[in-house]
Amino acid sequence: MNKCSVSIIAAIGAMSLIGASNAAEYPTRPVRFVLGFPAGGPTDAAGRIIAQALQPTLGQSVVIDNRPGADGAIGAEMAAKASPDGHTLLMGSSSNLAGVPAMRKNPPYDPVSDFTPVAFVGWSSLLLVVHPGVPAKSVGELIAHARANPGKLIVAAANPPTIFTMAQINSAAKVEMLNVPYKGDAAAVPDLLSGRVQVLTGGTNLLLPYVREGRLRALATLTRTRTRPAPEVPTIVEAGVPNFSIYGWFAFLAPAKTPAAIVERLDREITAVLRRPEIQPQFEKIGLETGGPSRQELPAFMKEQIASWTAAARSAGMQAQ
Repeated sequence: MNKCSVSIIAAIGAMSLIGASNAAEYPTRPVRFVLGFPAGGPTDAAGRIIAQALQPTLGQSVVIDNRPGADGAIGAEMAAKASPDGHTLLMGSSSNLAGVPAMRKNPPYDPVSDFTPVAFVGWSSLLLVVHPGVPAKSVGELIAHARANPGKLIVAAANPPTIFTMAQINSAAKVEMLNVPYKGDAAAVPDLLSGRVQVLTGGTNLLLPYVREGRLRALATLTRTRTRPAPEVPTIVEAGVPNFSIYGWFAFLAPAKTPAAIVERLDREITAVLRRPEIQPQFEKIGLETGGPSRQELPAFMKEQIASWTAAARSAGMQAQ
């Protein structure tokens, strides 16, 4: 073995020791979960449950940093540019990890190359709701009402699932509903309750209490199967929108080049939290179903989701802006 080979092996060994040392000391300060959406929505609710359960095992505080705006892109971009030391994680969702890349020609981050996958969290239950002033008790009746009143129904475009769902309905049914942008589900709810806007797709945890009170009406859920918190609500496919394959999901990502030992520990600790029996009822209340791709499978999963969302957008007539 020549001196050059020995030097390379020594350098690799030194780097491994540094990575192991960093992992052994990690975390040395509070860990930050960056969320691209405001408090009160499904991403926020799930993030807070996990953060509280994770603190004792990490031995440090886990803080929630809500950075709403631009369909979650503001928070995702911030997390991508953070120091890759495991102290900043993005709790991303289908909105900013698949929806934004499908909607923008030049998104400010690449969900695959700018991040290191940490752990998949689960699938979210999203409800399509209307204000009670809308005389529709099903998606079919909503379409009929929109067709009879072109341009008069206003959609709270608070997240990519809403934008994509309504674009799909508009395109398939040849109707016209107008979008008004909001920074997130929670920001849109006051105007939805007052009737200033009439349609929204948002987190079950946020919207279902208003549905139960009769202040909103649920027409469909975007989950793959009927959601446990509201089993009486049909899926969007059952409600008459064929070949609809956009679902809400969440995953933790770290900035690219985060040491592997730290990523492995975070994956192990977060996965253990998700499996705790006392956590499952909390997730069910917010319409979250755990299980999904492994950390190693996440990049391929995200690529597939981006392709799926992009295809759905183009079939609905939406072009990247």
